[in-house]
Amino acid sequence: MKIKLLSSVLIMSLLFVSCSSDDDSGEPTGGEAEATIVSSGDVEFSFDDSARFYASSTNKMYSEGEIDADAVKVIDIVGDSDQVLIAFISPSGESTSVPSGTVTKFQHTNVSMTAAEFDAMEDDTKLKTLTVVDDNESISPNDYEGKIVLFENAAGKKGAIKLKNLNRTRLLVDIKVQK
Repeated sequence: MKIKLLSSVLIMSLLFVSCSSDDDSGEPTGGEAEATIVSSGDVEFSFDDSARFYASSTNKMYSEGEIDADAVKVIDIVGDSDQVLIAFISPSGESTSVPSGTVTKFQHTNVSMTAAEFDAMEDDTKLKTLTVVDDNESISPNDYEGKIVLFENAAGKKGAIKLKNLNRTRLLVDIKVQK
């Protein structure tokens, strides 16, 4: 009888100890890293005004007709490409349809990041160390594939754009930006 009683007490003690250390707070308990970049794949910039204005914070493309007071606050990338050149410009520029747009710096040339490094990027470690130089340059459509364009928006968030595909009507890219 004493053995049964002792066995029961031992089992109850083990159950109580093992359950009492549970953390029900809902917080990550290690091993779950918080994402520090936002990745957007297959973003299409058109060569007309139907899809030239992009907000990296919301992953939303705007046409010229959709630009309103709310859109102006978030648009940070304007595609200024055609069959002769590939370029991205700041929404604050006079050549855009974004009144009172924010300032974004773009570096089209002398970029040290490779397409392989872009593809492998899973956090903002590489982006944090970059210095983005606003070079006011463009890229030739004959030499676009795998090119990386760097940017830094008005909020200080740095990002990279990988050029993927080009045809008569649009430029297809992937974008990664700091959260």
